[in-house]
Parts: sequence; structure tokens; C-alpha cells
Amino acid sequence: MKSKPSRSLIALSASALALPGIAQADAPPTESTLSYKISNYQEGDLTRAQVPFGELGRYDIDVHQFQYVSPLGRDFALFIDANHEDMSGASPWFSTANAAGEPVINMSGASGISDARSELSIGTRYYSQNGNFGGAVGYSEENDYRATYFKLSGSRNFNNDLTTVTLGFSHSADDIFPTDAELFNRIRNEDKRAISAAVSLSQVINRVTTFQTALSITEQSGFLSDPYKLQDARPDNKTQIALSNSLRYFFIEADGALQANYRYYHDDFGISSHTLDLSWFQNINRTFKISPMLRYYSQSAADFYTNIDDFTKPLKEPQSSDYRLSAFGAFSGGINLIADFGDWTATLTAERYVANEKYSVYAVNQPSPALVQFLRLSMGVDYSF
Repeated sequence: MKSKPSRSLIALSASALALPGIAQADAPPTESTLSYKISNYQEGDLTRAQVPFGELGRYDIDVHQFQYVSPLGRDFALFIDANHEDMSGASPWFSTANAAGEPVINMSGASGISDARSELSIGTRYYSQNGNFGGAVGYSEENDYRATYFKLSGSRNFNNDLTTVTLGFSHSADDIFPTDAELFNRIRNEDKRAISAAVSLSQVINRVTTFQTALSITEQSGFLSDPYKLQDARPDNKTQIALSNSLRYFFIEADGALQANYRYYHDDFGISSHTLDLSWFQNINRTFKISPMLRYYSQSAADFYTNIDDFTKPLKEPQSSDYRLSAFGAFSGGINLIADFGDWTATLTAERYVANEKYSVYAVNQPSPALVQFLRLSMGVDYSF
């Protein structure tokens, strides 16, 4: 049978790391830039104690990302993004209890499981003397999932450009149609919708310090369950709230900057989470920069999470053994290397992620045996002309 990775798992970030400045100019790009980035995401294998029978390997995902940015006249800019992902592997299908009553995983078969996803988005932005406004539309497709979306955002500067307020809005519409619906009596076709709104405030405190705070709210509705799990039923509405804060300080003598970020999240599935990450941006010389990072994450469990599926429950009664809904903590660390050769810029990034219920600041009543460890490697190149 076939199983799918999470949407967030396969949507690897396309953002480039750079040494942060104290303020960003509200001006369109003065030259065109063509960028390409290739990434590999590899989950660590499970053990035979976690999976008594079947495959131990998990997901391996290759991502190709393209971006074209160009000025349009004096006040506009064009943005075109294209992504392609190839994935293979297996994921947890359902959980049961072993002879000792402990949860163990039953995996989807890995033999022959593969999928591809392609995405294209086009956007534009208008820049004025005291702000900017823009938007984008996008479409992604794979053999069992289609998504369309649009997003709008605008910023306005105040206080001699020391204060910036930004508003954003997005909407997505997804169609889900599992490929093995008839074989496993799954849903044939369902849809999911999401609406998000965000507001942020950025403040230049002095010539070396900036602060930003942001609040976002997302409403999801429709089919929110995982159609590839044997027993997975989630409520068809979810409200998500996130509050983020970021402080950035530039050390003049060291020619480097420290950035600290904290994010609090809560949804009405019952999950709350804390994220804290620290990044250091260091100029080595005019050509090379280096940026190490360390992140800690912890979340509580969803109200309906269970680490052993109960097949006596009605199929529509909320229940899920998805490890992403369990209580756990995680540490990740990485490093980003940047080489600037004038018109050409090259980047090399490595990140290691380890999740464990012992790292959680929340109570863990039902630990998941399926928590993920992964390694992500990326290489990118930009050409400006």
C-alpha cells in the first residue's frame, strides 16, 4: 500500500540565509536574480523493537527549487517560484500493542512507493517611499493531492522608517483523492480549506538592535485527517494561533549578529507548543559568511491522540496515533555557509533534527514510538544580472 508524508514535511523552506542588516529598504530590486537550490531530506531508520515486522526505512525526499526575481520598471518587482519534489519510503500506518502492552508501529510497505510534487507561484510587489504591497498566486499537484492558493501582504513605515507594520492574508483550497481508495476502502475525494491572517510590528531600537513581534490566526476546515492511516479521524475544523517574537543584535567589533526567536502556538485540537531558536550570523571576510543555529521545540499532545489505535471505536470518533500529534520535544542544529563572488552567490546548509518524548516540557502520558530523526542537506546558487 502507499502512504504519504506530511504536507509540512515535504514543503522544505526556500528562504536563503544572509547576514541581517539593521533595516530593509523599501525599494524594488535593481537587478534580476536567478536562483537554484537542491535539498535532500532523509529520515533515520526505525529499529526492530519499534517495528516488529516489515520495513524499517522512512522517507527520503529530494527537492529542487527555482526562483526568478526581476524589477518591473522603477516601482514594481516580479517573483516566480517553481519547486519539484521526489519522495520515496514508508510511514507509520497504524499502531498496536506488543506482548508487553507497549505500543509498536506497523509501517506501510516501502517497496515501490514513490511520488512527485510540483509547484508554481507567481507574484508581484509595488514599492513606495514608505512601504510596499504585493501578492502571489500558486498551484501545486501530485498524483493524489492538488492545492491552489493566493496571498496578499503589505507594509507601512512610520517614525522616520524606524517602525514598520505589516499585514498579511492568505487562502488555500486543497483537493485530496487517495490513489488506493478502492483497495483499502478509503475516502474517494475530499477537500480542505485554510484562511490565514497575520500582523507584525518591527522596530529599530538603535543602530545595532531590532525587534519584531507577530500574531497569526489560521482557520482550517474540511477533511483534516490522514487518509493513508488505517484509523485516523480528526475534527473537521481547527483554529490555530501563533505569537512570534524576534530580537536581533549586531556586534560591531565582531562583525556579526545574534538573532533570538521565540514562538508560542496553540490550536483547538489541544496542542500547545514552544519554539526557541538562536542563530549567529558571522562575516568571515568580504566573500565568506557562516551562520550556525540551534533550535528547541516542545509540544503537548492533541486531545484525541493515542499511541495504540482502538479499532473498537466508531470510525468517525476522533482518534489518531499520528506521532505529530503526540507530546514530545526536539532539538535541531545546523550550519549555513555563504560565499559571495559578486554576481554569483553559493550556499551550503546542513541540519540535524532529533525528537524524543524525554525532551518535552509537557507531560507525556502516551509516548509515540514513531518520533522522527532527520538530516537535511542543501546546496544553492544565485546569479544576479
